[in-house]
Amino acid sequence: MRSTREPDGAGTFTERARREQILACAVEAIAELGYGRASLAEIARRAGVSKGVVSYYFPGKDRLLEQVVADVYARAGAAVAEATTGRTGTAALRGYLEANLGFLAGHPAGIRAVTEIVMNLRGSDGAPRFTPTGADPVLAHLEQLLRDGQRAGEFRDFDARSMAVLLRGAIDTASGRLVTDPGFDLAAYTRELVGTAELATRRTP
Repeated sequence: MRSTREPDGAGTFTERARREQILACAVEAIAELGYGRASLAEIARRAGVSKGVVSYYFPGKDRLLEQVVADVYARAGAAVAEATTGRTGTAALRGYLEANLGFLAGHPAGIRAVTEIVMNLRGSDGAPRFTPTGADPVLAHLEQLLRDGQRAGEFRDFDARSMAVLLRGAIDTASGRLVTDPGFDLAAYTRELVGTAELATRRTP
């Protein structure tokens, strides 16, 4: 049965709450069991509903998993926006890095679930569903933040695109480490990355 609800959760308060509960249970199941063992039946069991109820909100497992990824990214984006809005230069860059890495620290199950989905979910042609194509809005946002700092006279002259790629790579590395390395010290990593980024972008007299 295909849901007629909008994917952003339109509907009554009860319907939105149920939808969010299913998403949370999907994250929990995938993080604990891995992509292959996190079946719709298992997700439904954790949510205390039938598979039919899950299908009412999400027409198929693939659609549910896609929405898990979208939901986690949306929450991360909101955290970053809150930490950078109204700031420029060093303050904005520090806020950006700390918000990204802080989100990783605060949502380990979500990060693990997204990693599992991105690595395993495939389309009907067998190709990875989340293969990057076209412009990368996440990278573009960081690049713009760096350019704004340069225009404000707070950053030195450097290639903003390349710097954005370097910093995003460092954030993504931390995400992978959290999933695979139980001893990874994210707090220390955050301090070192913020310090390195500030030294790399600082305008010298």
